[in-house]
Amino acid sequence: MGLFGAIASVASEFRIFPSGPTSVPDASSAPALPSIATTDTSSPTTPAPPPSTPAPASILRPLTGALGAQVGDITARQSAAEVRDGALQDIGTLFGSKAGAAGLGGRFDAFAQAWQHLATTPSDSTGQQQVVDQGVTLAATVRDVSQGVEDLAGTLNDAVSSGLSDLNQTLNDIHHANGTIASQVALNRPTADTEAQRDQLVAKVVDLTGANVFPRESKTIALFAPNGQALLDQRPVQFTRATTSTNSSSTSSNTSSTKTGNTDGTAIPADGKIECGRLGALLRLTADGSRQTPPQRVNPDPGCEVIRKLRSQLDAVANTMLGRSRLNQSTSFADAYDSAPASDNSQLAHGFFVGNNRLTLDVNPSLTAGDATLKTDAAPAVAASLTANRRQILADGLPAPATSYGGLVATVNNTWSKVSGNAARDAKVADAASTLMTSQAQGSNSIDLQTEMTKLQTLQTALGSTNQVGHSLAAFMVALGQLST
Repeated sequence: MGLFGAIASVASEFRIFPSGPTSVPDASSAPALPSIATTDTSSPTTPAPPPSTPAPASILRPLTGALGAQVGDITARQSAAEVRDGALQDIGTLFGSKAGAAGLGGRFDAFAQAWQHLATTPSDSTGQQQVVDQGVTLAATVRDVSQGVEDLAGTLNDAVSSGLSDLNQTLNDIHHANGTIASQVALNRPTADTEAQRDQLVAKVVDLTGANVFPRESKTIALFAPNGQALLDQRPVQFTRATTSTNSSSTSSNTSSTKTGNTDGTAIPADGKIECGRLGALLRLTADGSRQTPPQRVNPDPGCEVIRKLRSQLDAVANTMLGRSRLNQSTSFADAYDSAPASDNSQLAHGFFVGNNRLTLDVNPSLTAGDATLKTDAAPAVAASLTANRRQILADGLPAPATSYGGLVATVNNTWSKVSGNAARDAKVADAASTLMTSQAQGSNSIDLQTEMTKLQTLQTALGSTNQVGHSLAAFMVALGQLST
């Protein structure tokens, strides 16, 4: 029994019955509700087949109104959760298995501990090599994770482009189907087949955008996003991206080749207009408010501006090794190493790490090739800089400013591991809701939603009848009171 059937059963315990037949109609006799589903009422009702002939399966039309919005919302949430889960699981892998068993935070801790050991035993040649080896591992981990983010950004942007193209084409197809249906209605011809084809197209748009369906005259429909953005009303809107690339070095504009959907003949940016469904999730993941004019503050939602946050945070991690000291803050790693005196010309005077950013960070080739040795006199200052707390390190999407290098790296690593786990749980919940809705609407052993709404209408009628009886009894009691005086 479904939700609405359960409501009707509970109500029947109060002996509330509508006028007319006292039994609630079953699924085989319940009439379709034009106000709930876009059904074809122009053709006469087909007589029920004899018991020996199996009844043909009924075709469920897309639900409209409040219930349709709820069903569409469940579908869109499931699609969006699936997209977010896939992307964030990939990010969790970058900070987990791809970064090694200890993760990025563990790599940094091992590097800091190697310097601390060298500070206590500067003449230990094994300790010196350990510092270099741990530095190489840390730099390689930062580069690998950063490149993985760029690869993910490319994959997500390709998916956005494909999704926008699919949405634009589907809206055009629905628009043409609307025109065909309107013509068939005008000619008093059956529309069921065309409506069924349109229903499949509408389901795709709901999956992409969470669209709500609104019936219009002559059995046509209009589509609007949950935030009120028109998708198709008279004419289909065509969407593009203001910035289709979130490449770290450049952005580009891409206008849809189809420009006939908007009333002014141009495409409009999808960013901020489509927020739900599969496409909405992709747009939110790849959004980057820092590239707008003026730049926008980062969105705190874990499923928004993910690539922007990752790039900013990984640049902050790289800067812990490449950056210079800041006013009123502890000495940076680079300055701690460079400022120490060299005991002889064989020691590397400056630049333990080289590179410009997260993608090029590396240990100085002179150390890895054996052309130079470490400045062992720098070990105490470097070890102190790696554990110093008097810092204020900011990056997009960090829960709070970091106060140490190790705190920053650990926060970045733990944040994305946690976000990845939460996305997996959200996806399971959304999938369960979608499965429940689908089984309720289409399951062979349950009552479909249209029948449930028929029962709810019966309950509404019953409540209305009871209310009328109550008013009548009240008037009757008033009349009796007047007669007794």
